Amino acid sequence: MIDEAEMCRRAGIKSYMLREWIQADWIHPRSDLMGASFSDIDLARARLIRDLAGPMGVNEEGVAVILSLLDQIHGLRRALRRMNSAVVAQDAAVRRRIRYEASKIP
Repeated sequence: MIDEAEMCRRAGIKSYMLREWIQADWIHPRSDLMGASFSDIDLARARLIRDLAGPMGVNEEGVAVILSLLDQIHGLRRALRRMNSAVVAQDAAVRRRIRYEASKIP
């Protein structure tokens, strides 16, 4: 976990930008007695937002849509991993049946 100053330095942004992104609910820091702290995921997200809003010229509404879609993709990937784990935990006959049913999906 990194603090706000280190987050801004590593992301290449100003602190007011980070605060605006937090207010927009684009970045989700952890709060504790020492203040806000940020994860590597927060850092990657801040760099993406910086690139979208800067060189790529995406407006605020566009950034919000892109982040929402990315969050949905990550949620679906988590769900697929859980489903795959559940399938792998089944016995061989059940796995064969699941593969057969999945092969019929266009």
